[in-house]
Amino acid sequence: MNEDHRYGQQARLWISWLVVSVLLGYGVVQTAITAAKLFTS
Repeated sequence: MNEDHRYGQQARLWISWLVVSVLLGYGVVQTAITAAKLFTS
């Protein structure tokens, strides 16, 4: 029982970090695209 609970918490932690990483990566990509458009126009 305890092992399952700890595994569930760890899985949620990994999912949280994954979501944060995806959102940060998306923001960085959008910023880079915007900057490229500004500098190339």
